[in-house]
Amino acid sequence: MSLLNPVLLPHKVKAYLSQGERFIKWDDETTVASPVILRVDPKGYYLYWTYQSKEMEFLDITSIRDTRFGKFAKIPKSQKLRGVFDMDFPENTFLLKTLTVVSGPDMVDLTFHNFVSYKENVGKFWAEDVLALAKHPLTANAPRSTFLDKILVKLKMQLSPEGKIPVKNFFQMFPADRKRVEAALSACHLPKGKLGGARQ
Repeated sequence: MSLLNPVLLPHKVKAYLSQGERFIKWDDETTVASPVILRVDPKGYYLYWTYQSKEMEFLDITSIRDTRFGKFAKIPKSQKLRGVFDMDFPENTFLLKTLTVVSGPDMVDLTFHNFVSYKENVGKFWAEDVLALAKHPLTANAPRSTFLDKILVKLKMQLSPEGKIPVKNFFQMFPADRKRVEAALSACHLPKGKLGGARQ
């Protein structure tokens, strides 16, 4: 932004972020390590990961407080996980593959999402570029239309194998307004049962 062009441009999502990368997601509390594909949607609203079962988890970019890599990322305390990553071997390159995404409603109530890439320095690039999206001024100061677009983007990323939006996803998106969701689906002549699906 310059004095000659005072318009703040929207952030751009780098192609490699939306194409995705293979990571292992691990959790010290459950001692579970699962292979995932980590991605950012093309509009930069969500960091999300897909498990081998095709189940997806979403993290709103606006909730990201920090990203860490290398020696600043979380390291497994569980002996089981340390064994999975061969951390106790002297030539281990674990620290060169780490990525921790810190999220939460504020800087106190935080959740740590821990990933390990299959290649060195991948976590570093992801940490820098995801944090740049989270800290972009338009991320926290988006217009009302952006919030509606975010809902649509998330619903369209979770299509059924038939290419429809499962009705349960509408209810999950608006859990406090079940009756209003049912009324809206009825008004649009769409199914409102659990097994139904709305066309994209």
